[in-house]
Amino acid sequence: MEKKEGFSSILGFILVAIGLALGIGSLWRFPYVVGENGGAIFILMYIAIILIIGIPLMTCEITIGFATQRTAVDAYKTLAPGKKWYYAGYLHLIAAILILGYTAPIYSWIFKYVVSSIAGDLSNLSPDEVQSFFSDFNANKTSVMLFFMLNLLLNVVVIKFGIQKGIERVSKFLIPILFIIMLVIILSSFRLEGAIEGVKFLFLPDFSKFTLDSMLTCLGQAFFALGLAMLGSMVFGSYIKDKDEDIFKSAAVVCIALIFAGIAAGLMIMPIVFATGLEVAEGVALSFLTLPNAFNLIPGGRILSMLFYLGFYIAAFTSSIGILEAIVGLLTEKYKFSRNKSLTVAIVIISIIAFFSVNNDALFNLLDKIESNYILVIGCFIIAIFCGYVWGMDNTIKAANIKNPLIKKWMIVSIKYISPLAIIIIFLSQFF
Repeated sequence: MEKKEGFSSILGFILVAIGLALGIGSLWRFPYVVGENGGAIFILMYIAIILIIGIPLMTCEITIGFATQRTAVDAYKTLAPGKKWYYAGYLHLIAAILILGYTAPIYSWIFKYVVSSIAGDLSNLSPDEVQSFFSDFNANKTSVMLFFMLNLLLNVVVIKFGIQKGIERVSKFLIPILFIIMLVIILSSFRLEGAIEGVKFLFLPDFSKFTLDSMLTCLGQAFFALGLAMLGSMVFGSYIKDKDEDIFKSAAVVCIALIFAGIAAGLMIMPIVFATGLEVAEGVALSFLTLPNAFNLIPGGRILSMLFYLGFYIAAFTSSIGILEAIVGLLTEKYKFSRNKSLTVAIVIISIIAFFSVNNDALFNLLDKIESNYILVIGCFIIAIFCGYVWGMDNTIKAANIKNPLIKKWMIVSIKYISPLAIIIIFLSQFF
């Protein structure tokens, strides 16, 4: 088996972890749910949940890999020998493979819009023409699959270079570019007449919109925005070679960066939407229908459109290379494959899932529900219970190199009591 490579520095880990978790959720869902669920109240609740639950849970997941220097399956085996907890590692692997496979249409849409915005194909279109542009592309399943395979090929190129020269180097280059792009668009959007209404939508507290459902939405958004139980954090923890590294501190930096990314996404998108008088939407409608129309109505819209979709793709790409690297890392270690063989196996499986997801909208929706509502929720619950009660919080805290007494108490209360309860609430809320 090839010698296991690691990150060259903790900065490399942090940027890769940010890229892994950032994904696309912050860009196409967070701004909308903030405004529709109480504005500033939702943001404050979101920050509190990430601080109280998110950072401790991410710390635990990273520490499992860090303490053992093993990827998920063997990490659980090392910490709980002779027990069946290692099955959780396979669950994390399934989560990673599924999310790269079934989200193929989304990657294709983003990639297509990057190319089209650069070519000017989205410029000067009427709202009906924008709708037709998206619908026609999505109906051409061959084209959708082709764009996904091109995206996957770019992923393969990065992973082939290994950890330090591949995913770490790319993340160090792309993540700063993404934040620069976001800053440019934010500053440009603030200059538009009526942009302040978008800022108010995000930040003015509206107690009438903040309900029990809002709290559950906030809990779910914070929970899944961090990319927990998706294999990556655990595998990347095993790539950290400095045994004295403070894992809580690193997890906190990643989580705080993601909070700012979500808020920045809102400031990037909503002022433009409100300045152009368009209807606020979320998800597909916001990213691929509303925003193209908005860019066609503002000065410099074509340039901002190119920047936005390039940034959107960077967020998606850094997430996908992170997840793919985690899959390759696990397969290489667990089955003693070469990295090339592991990469080939991963690509074949992901491509098969992608093919069926692209060609069957019902399957896409089903896999999304299974992944979000069951696999990831159960995976996070397992991490909390494993660290809280099986491996034990004393061992977890010691392995994570946490010295501060207050943070130690914070970890214990969060992982043993608050996190499991919050996860149960998220899981049960879907049935009521």
